[in-house]
Amino acid sequence: MKKTLREAVGDGATRIIAGGGDGTLNSVASAVLKLKSPVSIGLVPLGTANDFARSYGDKGLDLATSVRIAASRDARPIDVGYINGRPFVNVASGGFGAMITATTPKEMKKRLGGLAYTLFGLARLSDAKSVPAKISIDDEDPYDVSISAIAIANSRYAGGGFDVAPEAEVSDGLLDLSVLSTDRLMPENLPFGRLPDISDPKDGVVQRSRLRSMVLETSQPFHMNLDGEPMIDQRFEVSIKPNALNFVFPSGK
Repeated sequence: MKKTLREAVGDGATRIIAGGGDGTLNSVASAVLKLKSPVSIGLVPLGTANDFARSYGDKGLDLATSVRIAASRDARPIDVGYINGRPFVNVASGGFGAMITATTPKEMKKRLGGLAYTLFGLARLSDAKSVPAKISIDDEDPYDVSISAIAIANSRYAGGGFDVAPEAEVSDGLLDLSVLSTDRLMPENLPFGRLPDISDPKDGVVQRSRLRSMVLETSQPFHMNLDGEPMIDQRFEVSIKPNALNFVFPSGK
């Protein structure tokens, strides 16, 4: 892909249209970033989950309309997140969700699309274990946390339509962090007779922050995926580069 894009840009192309899902967008964006070219990117959502398109693309339009929009609309700058030097455009997720994304059978994804992740995740729910970790945000002192799932979001949706970062905006210069700990859902940790409100930060089930940089260190090798592309490590250095890419948005976005 890098060779094809390099040749296209060398021949004078000013826009690249990616036909696929979040992984395809990641591959194209990574290649454009390496070229250090101002070429803009349009997206025709043809992937399994199309999570980036759910917020910023044209999910639901017919193919011809999608191509026309991607080819003709004006582009505007968007931010790009990085983990250990690798870029992501949509969401970097880790833990249980990343494991599900990496292991959901291809045939299941082909037949069910984004729903495959939900169904396979439910079938593997007993495998959701918390991992002890330390997080340091924007060079502040690290704090201890127990992670079942984590999302570092440039945009809102991941995992086939889960709204992991309702406040995320792709051009605000910030990443939105959401950390889920299933330990907080255990009966011994709940007030008698009451279920937690996941949207209430006082319940501590989901911890949310906004950041420009972060270091995550886990007690064991930890699954992450960047726009669906897998990685495993124990130390993750997170940053954001504002206005790093030019992206074509549909009208009104």
